[in-house]
Amino acid sequence: MSGAAKKGPGNLKLLKDAFIITTGGTVMFAGHQIYKGNEKFYKEYVMPFFQLFDAETSHKMAVKAAKYKLVPKSKIPPHPVLASRVFDRDFPSPVGLAAGFDKDGEAVDGMLKMGFSFVEVGSVTPNPQPGNEKPRVFRLKEDKAVINRYGFNSEGHDKVYNRLKVREVEPPVVGKCQNLL
Repeated sequence: MSGAAKKGPGNLKLLKDAFIITTGGTVMFAGHQIYKGNEKFYKEYVMPFFQLFDAETSHKMAVKAAKYKLVPKSKIPPHPVLASRVFDRDFPSPVGLAAGFDKDGEAVDGMLKMGFSFVEVGSVTPNPQPGNEKPRVFRLKEDKAVINRYGFNSEGHDKVYNRLKVREVEPPVVGKCQNLL
């Protein structure tokens, strides 16, 4: 029997080590691309990865990625002509993120990093509530659309308020309850 054909604990350890090194290298490469904000990497690898999961899981993963700022940074500052003043607040552009993506105020700073001028959090309910039963989010691949039937799932006002109170970045959070902040 040749040396290459031998089976045993040594070959299993070698295979395990190769797997760990390959996985570690892949994670480091992906982390570097995310840190650099490589939009092509997002389009060709990250977004197809999210498509492997159901729509609600993908949404949760995207919120978590934005929470930890593992999202591409906008490389193009808004043109000064886009500056807007609304309710005595200045925004670099009129482009913001509407309520629904970040229901509990977890990912505000990550979304601002992506180039939104403001992020509307919610819908936030007075008390925590689970929303509708699952499944409640559906992809329409042919239409490149999503149907959202979350049903106002929310961690509740107190938890969201406390999370927003300790944010690192100053741009305002706009919403129907903005006077509470």
